[in-house]
Amino acid sequence: MNRSSGRRMSGELPAEATSFVGRRRELTQLADMLRRARLVTLTGPGGVGKTRTAVRAAHELRDAFPSGVHLVELSALTDPQLLTNTVATALDLPEQTARPALEVIADYLEDKELLLLLDTCEHLVDACAMLCDELLRAAPGVRIVATSRQPLDVAGEHVLAIGPLSVPDPAYGGDGRDCDALALFADRASAAVPGFTVGDDNRADVLALCRRLDGIPLAIELAVSRLRVLSLEEMLTRLDDRFRLLTGGRRTSVPRHQTLRTAIGWSHDLSTPAERLLWARLSVFAGELSLQAAEAVCADQDESGDGGELPGDDVLTALIGLVEKSVVVRVETPEGTRYRMLDTIREFGLDRLAALGDEDRARRRHLAYFLDVAHSFDEEWTGDSQIPLLRALVRDRANVRGALEYCVASPAHHCRGLEMATALWGYWHACGLLTEGRYWLRRTLEGCRDETPVRVKALWLTSWYMDLQGERGDNEDLLKEAERIAARIDDKSGAAWTLAFQAHRRYFLGRMEDCAADFEEARSQMAVLGDDTGLRMLGFFGGFMLILAGDHEKGIGWCDDSLARGAAHPAEQWTRGWALWVKSVGLWLMGDHEAAVECAREGIRSKAVLHDLMGLAQFAEGLAWHAARLRHFERVAVLQGAADALWRRSAKEARFGIPVLHALHHEAAAQARSALGADGYHDSFEEGGGLPLDVVVDLALTDDSSLAPDVPPQRSGPDDGLTPRERQVAAHVSAGLTNREIAAKLVVSKRTVDSHVEHILTKLGFTSRAQIAALHDRTAADAPVPPAEV
Repeated sequence: MNRSSGRRMSGELPAEATSFVGRRRELTQLADMLRRARLVTLTGPGGVGKTRTAVRAAHELRDAFPSGVHLVELSALTDPQLLTNTVATALDLPEQTARPALEVIADYLEDKELLLLLDTCEHLVDACAMLCDELLRAAPGVRIVATSRQPLDVAGEHVLAIGPLSVPDPAYGGDGRDCDALALFADRASAAVPGFTVGDDNRADVLALCRRLDGIPLAIELAVSRLRVLSLEEMLTRLDDRFRLLTGGRRTSVPRHQTLRTAIGWSHDLSTPAERLLWARLSVFAGELSLQAAEAVCADQDESGDGGELPGDDVLTALIGLVEKSVVVRVETPEGTRYRMLDTIREFGLDRLAALGDEDRARRRHLAYFLDVAHSFDEEWTGDSQIPLLRALVRDRANVRGALEYCVASPAHHCRGLEMATALWGYWHACGLLTEGRYWLRRTLEGCRDETPVRVKALWLTSWYMDLQGERGDNEDLLKEAERIAARIDDKSGAAWTLAFQAHRRYFLGRMEDCAADFEEARSQMAVLGDDTGLRMLGFFGGFMLILAGDHEKGIGWCDDSLARGAAHPAEQWTRGWALWVKSVGLWLMGDHEAAVECAREGIRSKAVLHDLMGLAQFAEGLAWHAARLRHFERVAVLQGAADALWRRSAKEARFGIPVLHALHHEAAAQARSALGADGYHDSFEEGGGLPLDVVVDLALTDDSSLAPDVPPQRSGPDDGLTPRERQVAAHVSAGLTNREIAAKLVVSKRTVDSHVEHILTKLGFTSRAQIAALHDRTAADAPVPPAEV
C-alpha cells in the first residue's frame, strides 16, 4: 500500500550519488568528538566538503542513535523565523499545533537518543546558535552536528575544521599516489570521460591542477567537467592565467574562498553566452526546479516577437550545457527530472544577475510562475490530481517560500502574496503546515488591506486554522471582519464560507445553538453557487456537529452525502478521509461497531497516503475502542500510546477537546489498565508512542476480530514479580513460539515482545528461554478469560 503523498521526507539522509573519497581522519575525529561532546560544528570554506563529510559520518554512526538521524537542510531558508518550522518538518512534526515550534521540538526530543544534522548554518548563525542552545538543554540524549563557515559560539560546542583534500608539496617529494585530491580527481574523471585514468604519464599534471585548486573538492569537480573539451595542459594554462589575473601573480597567497570563486568564474567564462545568462536567471530559484519552471522564468518573451537574448527554445540547450559543466545538478525524482544548483554556484549567479540589472525582472517572473502554480493547485487539488499536485508543491516548498518572501519585502506585491498564501490553503492543511500557513497569511494580510474576496478567504482560513490549533477564543474578530467585507462587496462565496466557520467556531467551543441552522444555510448557499468542494467539506463539518448534538443518523447522512459527492473523484483522499472519520464516530455512538471499524480502516488508508498525523491519531484512537471491545487490551494501550504521540505532534489538545471522545478514550483505557495492571498499560502505551508511523498504520489495519482475547496467564508462583502481560509472554515462550510468532499472536510489534522477554529474564534472574519454559505451564496462554474490572 502506498502511504506517502510522495513528498520528500526532508529529514532523511540522502543516498550518496557518487563515491566518497578520503576524509578518514576527519570522520574518525568527528566520531570521537561526538562521544565526548553534544555539539560539533564542521567549519570551512564553501565547497570544501563539510556537508558531504557530515552526511557520511551520519551514515556510519546511525546505529549508535536508536531514535534515528535527521538532516535539516538550511541552504534554501532565508527567514530565521522559519528555522524551527524547518527543523520540525525534518523531524516529521507537522505544524498543526498553535504551540511554538521550538516547544514542540523540545518536547519531542526530550527522551530521544538522536543525531541532528544542521546543514549550512552560516547565513542563520544566530538563530541556529539559539536553537542548539535550547535543544541541548531540553534533550540530554540529542547530539547535533552543524556545518557552517563559522562556529556557532554555543557553550559546549566543539569545532572540527574541514580543510581541503591533501595534495603533496613537490618540494617535499612524493608522487602523490595516495593523496585524497588525486583520488577524487581520478574517480570523477573516469566517470566524466570513459577510459580516463591517472597514470605515470599524467599524474604530475593532475597533481599540479589539484594543487592550483588548493584541493577544494568543488573546484576539482568543476575542473573535471572540462576534461570533455580541454586537455590537462590546456586547463593548467587557463587556470594559471586566471590566478595571476586575480592575485597579481602571487599564487601562494590565494585565499581558499578566492580560489573557489576563481574556479567558478573560470567555468562561467567557458560557458556560452546563453548558458551564462541562464545561470544568472536560474539563481532566483531556491532548491529544485523543473524544466517547465526554468523555461517560464528564464526565457525572454518580447512582445515584439523578438526572441531576445535567451529565446524559449534555447533554454533546454543551455540547461544541458550547464548540467554537463556541473554548474547545474540533475536530480531524478518520482515526478521526473528536476534540477538544482549548488549554493556557492547559485550565489555566484546572483552576483552576475545583479550586475546585469536583471534581478527584479527575474524575481517578478519567478513570483508570477509560482502564483500560477498556486492558483492551479487551488482549483484542482480536491480532485483526482490531489496527490501529484501535493507532491509537486512539496518539492517546490523552498521556491514557494522564496516567492512569498519577495512579496512581503516588496510593497508593490503585497496583495499578490496574499493571493498566493490563500490559494495554498489546501497545501498548508494537508501537509501539516498550519503554523507556516498562518505565518504567511498574517504577514500578507498585514501588507494587503484591499477589501477583496481574497481577503475574506484569508480571514476565514486563519480562523479555521486557529480552531484546529486550539486558539478558538481569539478568532471571532477575524470572522466578523470577513462577514462585513463579504456583505460590502457582495462576495456570496465568502459569505457562505464565513457563515460555516462561524458555526464551526461555536461548536468547537461547545456552543451548539443555531449551528445546525447556519450549516444548513451555508450548504444551501454553496449549492446555489455550485461549490462542490464546499459541500463536501460542510458534509463532515456539519455532520460532526450533528453527531455531537446527538443526531447521529442525520450526521452520518451528511457524511454520506459528502462521500457520494466525492465519488466523482476516486483519487481524492483529503475530504474523503475526514468524512469517513466523522462517519465512523457516528456509527460507533449508534452501536454499529463493526460498520464503524470498517469505515475507520477505509479512512485510515486515505490519511496514511496524505501523511496526515491529525487524522491518523483520530483513527488510531477509534480502533483502540474496538480493541477494548474485543478485550485485546495490550493493543488498546499500544494504539492509545501511538495516538497520543501523534496528537502531541499535531495539535494543542488531544481529541479536539471534545468530551464525548474523551469519555470513549478513558473507558477503553480503564479496561486495559484493569487487565494489564498499571505498569503493563504504561509499558505498552509507551511502546505505542515510540512506534514508526508505518508500523502504527499496519497495526491499525490488522484485522484482529478472529484473534483470541488477551488472557493474563496464571502465575507460576505468588512472588514471580511478573506483570500479567509478561506472564502471558512467558507462557507462549514455554510453548516454543519465537518472539516474532508471539508478536503476531498478540497483535503487537516484535520489539514489544523482545522487551517483555528481556524483562522476564531480568526479573527471574534467568539467562535463557529454556529456563522460562521450565517454569511456566504450557497451557497458561489458553486459560479462561477473567472478567474485566471497569
